[in-house]
Order: sequence, then C-alpha cells, then structure tokens
Amino acid sequence: MKILGVTGGTGTGKSTVCKILQEQGAKIIDADRIANALQKRGTVAFDEIIEYFGEGILGTDGELNRRILGALVFNDINALKALNAIVHKHVSIEMKKRVEEYRKEGADLVVLDVPIPIEDGFFDTADLVWAVVANDDLRIERLQERNGLSESEAVARIGSQFSNSEYSELADVTIDNEGSYEDLKQLVLYELRRFKEFLT
Repeated sequence: MKILGVTGGTGTGKSTVCKILQEQGAKIIDADRIANALQKRGTVAFDEIIEYFGEGILGTDGELNRRILGALVFNDINALKALNAIVHKHVSIEMKKRVEEYRKEGADLVVLDVPIPIEDGFFDTADLVWAVVANDDLRIERLQERNGLSESEAVARIGSQFSNSEYSELADVTIDNEGSYEDLKQLVLYELRRFKEFLT
C-alpha cells in the first residue's frame, strides 16, 4: 500500500487536490474532518479544550463555537499552539488507526489530507509528501468566497499557518495551484504517475 501525504495552507486548494486523487481511486484520510469529530461534546479532546479555554467558546447548543474559537486562536499564537497540541495528539492516533484499517482492506493508495504537517502520524507514515501552494491574494479571495470571511479574518487565518515556502521546504513535491482547475488536475495526475513509479 502506498501512502501519500498532502499538506498546504487554507485556501490553497488542498481539498481539491485530494478530491482529484479520490477520483483516481485513492482512500482519503481527512485530518480536518477527524479533528472536527474529535472536538464534539463528550470526547476527551472537547473536555481538554474547555479546560484550557473556558466555556466562553461554547455556542448556545453546548458545542464549540468555531467562529469564537477561531477569532481567539488565529490572533494569539500561544492559544493556537495550545489548541494544536490538544487536537494533534488525538488526530494522530485516529489517523494511524485508519491507515491500518485501509491496509487490512487491501487499499492500493491512501492519502493523508493534513493542513498542518505533524511528525507523528504524517511524516513518519507517508512515503512522499506534497505541498499545495497558491499566492496569498488568491487564498484570501477563496476564503472570502468559500468561508464568508472578512479580508482581515482571512489574512489572520493565513498568517497563523506556515508560509508557502515553509510548506514547500517540508515537502518532496510542490503543487502550484494558481491556474485553472484543468491545469491543477493535469499536474496532480502527472505527479501521481511519478509517485507510483517512484515506489515500484
């Protein structure tokens, strides 16, 4: 079984890359989805987050209010580090479990879709890592359209993550997503062929 790590900042098109890979038969393990599920009321991660940040981050339904939490952590590097430390350890355990499940099922290609590259469960698991990048103006535009963020919210969110060059330095391959969808698809398919050849 081949394991490909895909990382990149918000608004770069990382999810689109993973969707193209899924269309080619890849099994996707989405770290964001896992993180969201692990932050629901009743989970260990939820309790740890509330213990650190307090109940002011809860919505009227008793669940985490992502807007409030986002405004807090994307403007405070220490708060962001604390949240990431809580979430990453739980996500890492779950990702490893899912990799093993796919291995038992006989999957050919598994993709780890991870916005923040971590050693445990990502770099130590992936055979090769791709970084998806795009210029900040384009990312801001995408975040405003897709997430309904203001320009300042989008800038804060992008600023809280690694820069494009930092992502590229961590990766084996950089996927530049500043052109059309068709351009991106052709690049992904080309790099996928190279990846499969690399491991045969």
